[in-house]
Amino acid sequence: MRKLGLLLGAVALLLARGASAEGVVRRALVIAHNGSDDPSLPDLRFADDDGVLWAETLQRLGVETTLLVDADAATRAGGRPVLAGARPPTPDEVKREVARLRAASLADDELGRQTDVLVIYVGHGNTDEAGRAYFTLAGGRLDKASLYSDVVDPLGADYVHVIVDACRASGVVGSRGGGTDAAVLAELRGMLAREQLATRPTVGALFAESDDGETHEWSRIRAGVFSHVARSGLMGAADINGDGRVEYSELGAFVSASLQAVKGLPARLTIHAFAPIAEPRRPLVGPAPKGPSLTLPSGFEHSRISVEDADGRRLADVRRAEDQYVLLRLPERDVYWVRTPNAEARITLAELSTGVVNMSSRELQERGPAEEALRRGLFAVPLDKGFYEQYVAASGLVPVDLGRAFPPAEGGSLPHLLLRSPKTTGWDFGLTAMRAPLGLSTFAMGPSVGWRNEFAPFLYYGVRGTYALTPVARDGWRLHRATVQGLVGTEGLYRTPLFLEAGAGWGVLGVTKGSVRMGDLAVLTTHAAAGVTAKVAGLRLRLAATLSSDRVTLDGDDRWDPSYGLELALRR
Repeated sequence: MRKLGLLLGAVALLLARGASAEGVVRRALVIAHNGSDDPSLPDLRFADDDGVLWAETLQRLGVETTLLVDADAATRAGGRPVLAGARPPTPDEVKREVARLRAASLADDELGRQTDVLVIYVGHGNTDEAGRAYFTLAGGRLDKASLYSDVVDPLGADYVHVIVDACRASGVVGSRGGGTDAAVLAELRGMLAREQLATRPTVGALFAESDDGETHEWSRIRAGVFSHVARSGLMGAADINGDGRVEYSELGAFVSASLQAVKGLPARLTIHAFAPIAEPRRPLVGPAPKGPSLTLPSGFEHSRISVEDADGRRLADVRRAEDQYVLLRLPERDVYWVRTPNAEARITLAELSTGVVNMSSRELQERGPAEEALRRGLFAVPLDKGFYEQYVAASGLVPVDLGRAFPPAEGGSLPHLLLRSPKTTGWDFGLTAMRAPLGLSTFAMGPSVGWRNEFAPFLYYGVRGTYALTPVARDGWRLHRATVQGLVGTEGLYRTPLFLEAGAGWGVLGVTKGSVRMGDLAVLTTHAAAGVTAKVAGLRLRLAATLSSDRVTLDGDDRWDPSYGLELALRR
């Protein structure tokens, strides 16, 4: 029995270790520091802003986050709630927080929970007189040895993910071989630099550098370029298979695509992504809790989208492929601005739940060569399936499963398969053909005009007018039918081109023969139609099968007179 108990315990442990990423407890330590201990290096402007946005983003994604930052006056003036519990990024505070995270990880381990810790550093990287690379802290340094011995190794987590936005990052983080780093001495580019991650199979890293060893800030987004792109990816822009998790291959490919077309800067940024050897598909973040989310469905006409808050802080950017679905999980704000190169929309927190963005025209204001280089180049390349597959093949990372075509994920108000971009008010001009009313053994045809306005996702109302007559006289008699009807309908459900509508209204029926004219000027009439919309040779067409019914009086009896037909309309 004791052996059986041990066997069952081992099986339970294996099942717990192989549990899905949704069961992982995730924590993060964000360290951000503007200052420099080298008189030749000026202080950074936006490392503290990046730290705040990193903390807000990770908290939105369900990650318990601690922020170590010495915010400047401008950042403190923003009054972000995450600053209330922030502490300065000193070596003592780093060690204190590492000890707290270790205790939490060990407690979770006792309960059979898996733990992941993200370590984010934003600030200055430099090399000392001996060529040793380090990150700058307030009143101290974090070099290669102390990063691992004092931070990464003691955390006690199942997996650790290190994300760095700093100059000379590879000299401190290390790499798994490959290219050289011109920012550190040659001896640091040998085995010592490579083995730091290679000998730690449960540690992954992500960082960016340029040819001159520097990373870049952009005043337009008040952030480091790499940090901003990486956060956008983690919010959902990098989730190419739509499973709610963001893996190294996805984030690396997204950052690489977003930076690929940037030109005109002193040096080109390059992404380095190293997934944990023990589990190459270990996600950095998992499915997020419910919260503010912006849904960009495949039918959304804009591909390059930016999201800012009311204070002008850029929260996220994405460049979508034409048919790509994206769900961005945003830090909470009262108001958001969604912008494209030529349109914008102001959306309140409550309005995000509708899943619909109505864009209006905007005027560009960015100026200057560096601004222009970043504005035109950053996020110019979409992360589509083709780019992703090329990136994975070149990087050697393990790809995600692209066979599951974007299932619904938490965070949005409606399943994304139901969502599409709203249509503006529009007119239809068409031609109808139908069985002639009053039981005549012929057909009637004539023009139609309709106006439809979408008031909610895939729901519209409108009005429709028709006129039809029998083109061939029957025993000299011609029949005339005119209607005006109110409409309600649905279109685009489940991302299909199908529609369905019904209506009711007032009609006129008349017959003529020579100078004889007779008719009913107050006919109750109904309408139902089902059909498909399509674009042919640049024309938007609408084809419908129709069923109408008029309340008529024949031989003293009131009855419904049904008539079926077809309608082909041009959409304006």
